[in-house]
Amino acid sequence: MAEHSTITHETVIAGRLRDAGHLNYGKRGGGTIWQHTTIPRLSAIDRPTLNDEETKRLGVSRLREWSVDGGKAGSMEDAIAALNVPPVFTDEEREVLELVPAERVELHDFRTGLGEELGRQVGLTIMTLRQKGAVENEMRPGPDRRQPWIRRAPVAASQQEAAGG
Repeated sequence: MAEHSTITHETVIAGRLRDAGHLNYGKRGGGTIWQHTTIPRLSAIDRPTLNDEETKRLGVSRLREWSVDGGKAGSMEDAIAALNVPPVFTDEEREVLELVPAERVELHDFRTGLGEELGRQVGLTIMTLRQKGAVENEMRPGPDRRQPWIRRAPVAASQQEAAGG
């Protein structure tokens, strides 16, 4: 999808959500983290209500919370509005993003080497860049999928330029 396309309700429902992890809410049960397959900046968490008061107030025992760029977005409509604004990158994110290669490399070696080069941990920055759709750090495509790999997302360069990078 082109980075300048307007995202609509139809755009969101045309894609799918894939299982991206699980959360434990203790005795209330577990939650599922979902990542949109065509809009990487969009994710959701399906979770149980956190207490009986919340269940009573909302009239449901499970909730879906939408997230854009790693931050809560409220309703799907709020998420769609947020998706139509380019992501904002911090100076630290821009610095790391400039060093992420366009071609896939093994994530652990890249993260370790970059952390040593910059003299700080970069794992959290890589995670926020992924949430903003700027990097892809999934399992390598193909038959040997044991190790996570990373590359700059194809639209990252234009997003970075639009954000003042």
